[in-house]
Amino acid sequence: MKRISVGLALLSGFFMVACEQLPQPPSQAEQILQGEHKLRKMVERTETNSYISGGFFLFVGALSGGTTTNVLVKFAWEMNDGTYALSSLPLEKIRVKLDEKATTPTIKFRWRPWSGLGTAQVQNLMDYHVLYALVTVRESDWPVQVNLPLNEK
Repeated sequence: MKRISVGLALLSGFFMVACEQLPQPPSQAEQILQGEHKLRKMVERTETNSYISGGFFLFVGALSGGTTTNVLVKFAWEMNDGTYALSSLPLEKIRVKLDEKATTPTIKFRWRPWSGLGTAQVQNLMDYHVLYALVTVRESDWPVQVNLPLNEK
């Protein structure tokens, strides 16, 4: 009887350990975006997109269109595998932290979880999953006179 209860205790312990969930491996987005990344170059570009659409039936129809202007920040950053990627984000998704201890400008991303299948494309991650990017730089490396399109008049 004692052997049966010891055997049952060992068997139930084995099942409890076997049913314990293993930690999930990091997603491709985490592998690409996690951590601080060296920043090589940043430039600001204005992108203008126009569209037009319409529909007609016999002699009656409608036509509509519009133009949007976006200010993009394009930058080169070192990925976790040592290669550099060229990416862009809207100006609204860039945050700057001035830190006198920063020897090299870095960028760190905050993103939504991504559980997509297939290969993660870097720019798709930037467009659809990155909430914002934090650029850390010394104050002397950041321009004093920031000329944005909003300042031009």
